[in-house]
Amino acid sequence: MSFTLVRHSMWTIDHFPRFRRAIEPVPIGPLAAQGVTSFGGLIFSTADEAWDRAERLMYPLGDTTRPADPIGDFVQLPLLKLPLFVPKFSRHLLAV
Repeated sequence: MSFTLVRHSMWTIDHFPRFRRAIEPVPIGPLAAQGVTSFGGLIFSTADEAWDRAERLMYPLGDTTRPADPIGDFVQLPLLKLPLFVPKFSRHLLAV
């Protein structure tokens, strides 16, 4: 089983504006993994690895008191219930 990053499940709840652009990992199977990679999404071997990357993408300076704002887009895939997060990397940005 693999994991990818999707829009956080609490993003639609008005009482939680910090989650509007937040991301979270979800488990995916081999078929979904093919779709994720073809759209530019990230694949992780473990949930811990996915959570670590999600935290670094949402809070690059480590300030978790600010709303999450990862640099990237959300893409709706039929195989996923929540929109897939597709990161955008600057050519000046080294591995996050």
